[in-house]
Amino acid sequence: MELFKENFHNAVECVEPVLTKSKGEVPSWLCGTFMRVGPGQFDLSDDFSVNHWMDGFAIMYKFSISGGQVSFRSKYLRSDAYKKACVAQKPIFTEFGTHSYPDPCKNIFSRMLSNFDAHIMTDNCSNTVTCIEDQVFVATETCFIRRVDPITLETKEKVDLNKYTSVNFASSHPLTDSSGATYNLGSSFVGGPKYHVIRVPPSDEKKSGSEPWMNARVLANIPSSWRASFGYNHSFGLSENYIVFCEQPMTVNTLKLATSQVKSKSLHDCMEWHPQEKVKFIIVNKSTGEVQKVKYVCEKPFMVFHHANTYEEKGHLIVDLVAYPNPEILGKLYLNKVRMNEYSNEDPPQLVRFVLPLVTDLQSVPEGQELVTLPGTEASAVKVREGHIKVTGMDIGEPGWDMPTINKAYSAKPYRYVYGTGGWERGYYKNAVSKIDVDSGSTWLWRGTEYQYLSEPIFVASPNAVDEDDGVLLASVCDIQPGKSDFMLVLDARTMEELARCEVSVKVPNGLHGTFLPDKL
Repeated sequence: MELFKENFHNAVECVEPVLTKSKGEVPSWLCGTFMRVGPGQFDLSDDFSVNHWMDGFAIMYKFSISGGQVSFRSKYLRSDAYKKACVAQKPIFTEFGTHSYPDPCKNIFSRMLSNFDAHIMTDNCSNTVTCIEDQVFVATETCFIRRVDPITLETKEKVDLNKYTSVNFASSHPLTDSSGATYNLGSSFVGGPKYHVIRVPPSDEKKSGSEPWMNARVLANIPSSWRASFGYNHSFGLSENYIVFCEQPMTVNTLKLATSQVKSKSLHDCMEWHPQEKVKFIIVNKSTGEVQKVKYVCEKPFMVFHHANTYEEKGHLIVDLVAYPNPEILGKLYLNKVRMNEYSNEDPPQLVRFVLPLVTDLQSVPEGQELVTLPGTEASAVKVREGHIKVTGMDIGEPGWDMPTINKAYSAKPYRYVYGTGGWERGYYKNAVSKIDVDSGSTWLWRGTEYQYLSEPIFVASPNAVDEDDGVLLASVCDIQPGKSDFMLVLDARTMEELARCEVSVKVPNGLHGTFLPDKL
C-alpha cells in the first residue's frame, strides 16, 4: 500500500488520440468506443485541494477500437463547476465533500442574498456515462446532466432535470427497458421530501427531433418516511414490470441541506446514518406508477450504491445488489487519508440477493409463514404483521466486491453471471476483475499485480452470441508502479483469460463508471 497514494494525482488531458501498443490480439469483431468518466482534478492551486475523491472535477476518456487497433484520448468535462473553479481556484458549487466558496464573479449583494437554490447545484458530472438512443450524457447525483460528443469528448449543453420534473437530485444510473423507455429515480425536498420515478419515453412516443429529457415525465411521487430527510439513492432496480429501490438509513437531512451554502456545508455534511432504521424496499408498477402496498423491510441496516440486476420469477422479485454494512466507505475516500496511503479493510461490501414475494393477498397469510418458494435460495421473506414482510438477504461470493455489470441482454431477466472488481479493497478480489455465478456462487478471477487498480468491467457480447458469457470484458487498468504503463484490458468473458492489453504512453485516469458504444451509435 506504500504507493496507494499514486492513484490520487491530478489527471492530465490527452486531447488528441494516441495509438496504444497492443500485446495479444484484440478480437477483429470488436469495434466501437469504450468510454468512461471519473474524478480527475483535485488540486486547484498550490494552496487548495478539494477534500474528497468524489469532488475531483470530471475527466472523460475513451479507447476507440477498430480493426484490432486501439487509440486513447481524454478530456476534462467543461462543466460550469469546472470552469468557475479554474478561475476562483476553489469550488463555487457545493461538492460531495467540499463546501462552496463565494463566486468572485458575483457582487457582495448577490452573495448576501444567496440561499439554497437547486439551480446552483453542481454539474460536475463525474459519476457515469449513459446513453439515450443516439445521445451520450454524463451524470452526477444532482438535477444536472451534460450531453457530450462521444467522438471528440467535447462538452455540450447542460440539461436541467428540475426544469422538466422538479427533482433536486437524480440517480446516477438511469435504466432503459426492452421497449426503449428510460427510467430514473429522483428526489426533492420542496414541500416535503419525496422520491420520484421518472420516465423518458422511447423514440416512437416522442416529438420528432426533440431533446430526450424534454419528454421526461414523473410516473410516481412517493413521500419519504421521514419528515425532514430522504434516503440517499445512487441506483435502483428495474424488472420487466417493476421499479424497486431501497429507502435506506443513509439519509440526506433537508434542513441541513437548505442552509448548506450559508453555513458552508458539503453534501456529505448533510448526510446522516441511522442504523436503528430498517431498510425499506419500495416497489412501483412501471406501467401505472402504483406503489405496492405491502411493506418489505430488512431489519439489518445496510447502505447500497449499486444494483446488479432485478428480475421476476414465479411470483417473486429478485433483487441483487451490493450492500455495505455502514457508510464508512465515504469516509475512507477523503484525500487527507488516501494521500497518506490510508485505506481501511474494515466494512467491505458484499453482493446480496433479496427475494421479494409479490403477494396479492397478504391478509390470508398467517404471521411467521415463509413466503419465498423458489428452490435453491437462502433468501427469506416472512410475514411479521399485517401488511409487513421481513426480508433477509443471501450473500453471494466473498466480501470486498463492487462495481457490478452484466450482459445487458439479460437486464431485467433471469441471469447467471455478474462481473465486478475489488476496486481499492484488499480482500479476496484485490487487484482483480471477477466473474461470479449468482446461482452457485462460483467465482473466476483475472488478477493483476498489487500495483494494478482496475476499473468497472464492461461486457461486450460476441456477434451472434448464444450463451450469456459469450463475449469479452473491457476494463481500464492503472499501474501505479514507476515506469509501468496503464492499459485497456481485454478478457475472454467465458474463461477470464487475457486476450490482449493495449498499453498507453500517457496516464489513464481512475474512472468510476463507463459504457461501450458500438460503432453504429
